[in-house]
Amino acid sequence: MGSLSETASGYAKKNPVRFHMPGHKGRPKNGLNYSLDLTELFFTDSLYEPDKKTNLVYALEKRLSECYFGGADIYSLISCAGATLCVQASVHALKKSKKNANPCIICDRASHVSFANAVTLLEIAPLWVYPGEDFPEKIAEYAKRQNFGDILGVYVTSPDYYGAMKDIGKISRECKKHSLDLIVDNSHGSHLAFHKNGAMHPMNLGADVSIDSIHKTLPVLTGAALLFAGSKFDKEKTMRPSMKMFASTSPSYLILQSVEQMADLLEQKGDFMHGRLLEEIESFEKKAGNLGFAFESGELRDPYRIILNCAGSGEKLYYFLASQNIFCEFYDYDSVVAMTSISNEAGDFQKLFLALEKFSRDNEIVCPKQKKAAYPPGVPGTVPGEENHKKGGFCNETHTCDSP
Repeated sequence: MGSLSETASGYAKKNPVRFHMPGHKGRPKNGLNYSLDLTELFFTDSLYEPDKKTNLVYALEKRLSECYFGGADIYSLISCAGATLCVQASVHALKKSKKNANPCIICDRASHVSFANAVTLLEIAPLWVYPGEDFPEKIAEYAKRQNFGDILGVYVTSPDYYGAMKDIGKISRECKKHSLDLIVDNSHGSHLAFHKNGAMHPMNLGADVSIDSIHKTLPVLTGAALLFAGSKFDKEKTMRPSMKMFASTSPSYLILQSVEQMADLLEQKGDFMHGRLLEEIESFEKKAGNLGFAFESGELRDPYRIILNCAGSGEKLYYFLASQNIFCEFYDYDSVVAMTSISNEAGDFQKLFLALEKFSRDNEIVCPKQKKAAYPPGVPGTVPGEENHKKGGFCNETHTCDSP
C-alpha cells in the first residue's frame, strides 16, 4: 500500500459520503481544508495498534528511524500529543521495567513541568540535580547514598530553551557505571540529528531513550513528536503500550501526514538544508555582532538557537521586534530567544537584522554580565528572578504556559 498521505488524498478525491468521525465530514469550513482529516478506518491504519497488512504506521516509523540514525538499532514511535506524551510513556516504561518498592529517579531540576506531572502521577520520587551542579558527580553521589535498588534511572533535559547543552556522552558513561538507564528530553534538539552527521543527538551519545519534540524545530504540524529508544526497552511489549496508556484514542491524521511529509523532505535534503540554515545564522550573527550583540558558541551549545542578549532590555526588544512584524519565541529580563528552522528563509534573517539595526540607533546594546539560570519556561517557582521570564509576554507567573 502507498503512503499515508497518498491514502488520505485518494480517499478525499472520491468525495465519499462519510458516516464516520470526525464530525466535519471532510467539508471545508472557513477556508480550512478538512478533507484530509480522517480517523481509523480499515485502510488508514491505527497509530497505537498498527496493522502489518496496511503497513502505514510501521513503514513510517521505520523510515523515521532510518532517516535519523541510518542502520542503527534504534526504533521510533510517533506522538500526536507533543513530547508530553513521550515523557509520560518513557517514565512509565522505565518504572514498568523495574519492580522497585520505593521508586525514585535522578533528574534534572530544569525538566519541563510535564516530567514533574508524570513522576507525581506515577508516584516516583525525584532526586533533583540543580543547574550548576556536576551531573555525573551527582549520579555517583545518589547511587551511593540511596538504597540502590530504588533508583529507576536518570532523566536529563538537553538542550534547554537557551540552547545550552549538557555533556550527554559523559552523563551516559556515568549511568553505565551504575547500570542506570538514561532518558534525554531532547525536545529542543530534534534538528541535531541533521548536524555533523548526528554527532550531537542524544541517541548517538549513549542515551537509551530520546524525546524529540519535532514540531519545535522541524517543518511539521504543532503536536508532532517522536520517541526514540534502543534495545533496552522492547518496542511492542513495553514502550508502545506505555504510550497507548496516556495517548488519545483519536490521534490527528493531519499531524501524521505532516510527519510523513517531513520525512520526505529530510530524507532528501535534511543535511543540506540544515547546513544552509547554519550559514544563514552565522552570517546574521556576524552582522549583528557589529551592532553590539554577543553570541555564545562552543561544543555544548545548539548552534541553531539565536539568543539576543541585551541586559535589562529583553521585554523592550521583544515588543519592538513585534512592532516590526517579527515575533520571537519568548523573552526574559536580559534576552530575546529566536528559534530557527529550515523553513526560515534568508529574507527572514535580513529583516531581523534590519530591525535590530533600527533598535540599536536609539538603544545601547549591553550584554548581561551574569549568565541566566538554566531553568526553562514550565518550571514553576524555583529560581530567583524567574519572574523576569515571559513567554511572548503572555505567560503567567507559574510558567505552565508551554508544552514540550
